[in-house]
Amino acid sequence: MKSNLALNTTEIAALESSDLDRIRKMSLSERGELLSLACRGAARLEASRIKMGLPSPEPAPWPPSTWAFLAECARRARQQ
Repeated sequence: MKSNLALNTTEIAALESSDLDRIRKMSLSERGELLSLACRGAARLEASRIKMGLPSPEPAPWPPSTWAFLAECARRARQQ
């Protein structure tokens, strides 16, 4: 008897594959917008954690190189 609680890795792999196919078919502009939305959501979550006095998540969700990249992108966007 198969439990409803057990992970169906075949279905999960199929979902991930279809997600990747959908992303691959996006234009660079669409991919950029998707990334921008993800970053905004992550920033809102981090701001909420800070407002509520929660500690930073461990391990850190993004390495320092990612923060540096995002800071550089934000700097360039402000200059335009």
